[in-house]
Amino acid sequence: MTRRRVAIGLSVGALLAGAGGCTSASLASTTGPVPPGGTWSTASRQRVHLGETVRFDFLLVDWLSNPIDPLGIADYCVVFLDGERIETEPDALGHFRFQYTFDHRHSPNGLAPGDRLTVEATAYRQRGRRDFMKVAGEWLTSESPYEIADSRVASASLTLEVYEAVIELTIDRPDFDLDPDSGVLRIRRRDGRVVSVYSDKPGRAGFLLTGPDVAGRYHVVYRPDGDELDPNGTTEVEFEVYDVSRTPHRTTTRIETP
Repeated sequence: MTRRRVAIGLSVGALLAGAGGCTSASLASTTGPVPPGGTWSTASRQRVHLGETVRFDFLLVDWLSNPIDPLGIADYCVVFLDGERIETEPDALGHFRFQYTFDHRHSPNGLAPGDRLTVEATAYRQRGRRDFMKVAGEWLTSESPYEIADSRVASASLTLEVYEAVIELTIDRPDFDLDPDSGVLRIRRRDGRVVSVYSDKPGRAGFLLTGPDVAGRYHVVYRPDGDELDPNGTTEVEFEVYDVSRTPHRTTTRIETP
């Protein structure tokens, strides 16, 4: 094995002819847009929120877009995403599935709203040893002249645009000042999970409550992590806070998560 880094630079979206027939591929994700009642989106352009964990589903299909069992056709799938190389093998249903968290803090290239990423997945049939092996976190390849390169079977790709939603609410000034430390921002996901967020403190990220302004309003601002929101559609948000007389005040909003 020769130690060298894998070059990230494949061409986008080509469908390759498989041995013995017309084999192509499909790539879907959970970030959307997803049809009503569905789980996966095959749209060529999708949006992903900073910090969101997205699941992907890659499978081989025939010319009618019917799934093909990869047994005897493809042994593994290589994914290039955000400057990283990922390998995955088919599950019991013949799907190549993987997931990725779009966290700007751990991204090799850094991520920011407006960035566009290509996700490209390619199925390979193994010939001899695999072309690459991951050793100590680094992909290595053999440069032996006797090694036969694995065969590319089919590939598919999609483009993701990174975005960041901002939660913003206003509360009219009551008779008594609000107590920021009593406030709680509740993000209600469709899966039933409720994310509770408290006021921003050193060492604890949270909402920022400011005001009252000249119009007599308080403002609440919070930048959620992608996994705190629904991956698509809308996410319900509620803010509750007490004033210094211990009277509660509530307001709600909806966040678009395309």
